[in-house]
Amino acid sequence: MSGCDDTRDDAAWAAAPGTAARDWEPAAAAAELAFLRRSGSPLPSMPAALAERIRRDAAVHLPRPVALEARRDLSARSGPAGGRPWRAAAGWWAAACLAGLLCWQWSGVGRIAGPPGGPVAPKTDPRPSLAELRGRLLAEDPAAVKVAWKKAGDDPAVVANKADLEAADGLGDVVWSPERQQGFMRFRGLAANDPSVAQYQLWIFDAERNAAHPVDGGVFDVPAAADGEVVVRIDPRLPISRATAFAITVEKPGGVVVSSRERLPLIAALP
Repeated sequence: MSGCDDTRDDAAWAAAPGTAARDWEPAAAAAELAFLRRSGSPLPSMPAALAERIRRDAAVHLPRPVALEARRDLSARSGPAGGRPWRAAAGWWAAACLAGLLCWQWSGVGRIAGPPGGPVAPKTDPRPSLAELRGRLLAEDPAAVKVAWKKAGDDPAVVANKADLEAADGLGDVVWSPERQQGFMRFRGLAANDPSVAQYQLWIFDAERNAAHPVDGGVFDVPAAADGEVVVRIDPRLPISRATAFAITVEKPGGVVVSSRERLPLIAALP
C-alpha cells in the first residue's frame, strides 16, 4: 500500500530527529515554564554554569546534514506521504524555539520576579492620629485652652498610681478651642470599661447655661488593650459659648440625657 500505510515510512518517521518521546520532553517542560511565567509564578535563577553548558552544547542537538538528506530521499520515494518527515523537522524546530524561550526567561528572571524599582513599601494610613490632631490644635490655635484632670472622688474608675495623682497633669488633660468648637481629652490612669456594662460620658459646663444641665460631650470607652495615654475627641451636642469645666461620669451603655453624677471620677475646671 502507498501513503501512510507504507511501513517504510513509519520506520523513517520513528528515526527522524524530534519524533522520539524524549525529544518532546524538553519542549513540554519549556512550554510549562512559559505558562508559569505568564501566570506570575516566580522562577528560581538558572546557575551560570548551566546556562553556559546549554549554549555550548546546543550545536550537538541541531539536525545533521545526513539526517536532512535522509528525509529528502524519503520524501522523493514516498510521494504524498513525504510530508510526514517535514512535520518531524517542524516539531524539532518548535522544541528548539521553546528551549530558546526558556533560556531567555531564565536569564531575565530578575526582571520578571519583582516590579521595577525594587520592592514596594507597604501602604500606611495617611490619616493623622488623635494625638497628632490634638498637637496641631494646640499649635495652630493660640486661643485654645488646656486644663488638667483632677480626681473628683474616690471612684474605682481612677486607677492611677500615687506619682501620677500628685503630678500636675498626671491624669491627663483637656484641650478645647472655643473658636473651632473642637477639642480632645487625654487620659492616664483611667480604668478600661466593658461597653456592654457601662461607658464614660463627658459633660461640658457652659457659663451661658444652667449648671444643672451641662452639655453632653459624648460617650466613649477606654479599651482594655490601651497602653499609656488614651486620647478621645470631644463631640459636643450643642455649641459651647464659654466653657468653665469638664466632668467625666460613669453611665449605662449609650449614656444618659441627664446624669445623676453618682459616679464622677474626674473633673477639669478652668480658672
